[in-house]
Amino acid sequence: MFKTSSEEILSMSGPKVMQSAAGFYIGETCVTKYTYEDGETMTIEEPWDRYTSYYATAEEASEILEMF
Repeated sequence: MFKTSSEEILSMSGPKVMQSAAGFYIGETCVTKYTYEDGETMTIEEPWDRYTSYYATAEEASEILEMF
């Protein structure tokens, strides 16, 4: 059973090179604090947005990041 929670975004990373199963890309993460109905909290960093298409290498994505 899932717990009911509220969420609060604590910070945003700014554009950076990220990786997924599809390849490397420029995106942004956020640090989010989840507070559950029982008072338990959990803070995690998670993907927020993807700004580019995918690249085969981190180096290619890094070159694009320099334009941001």
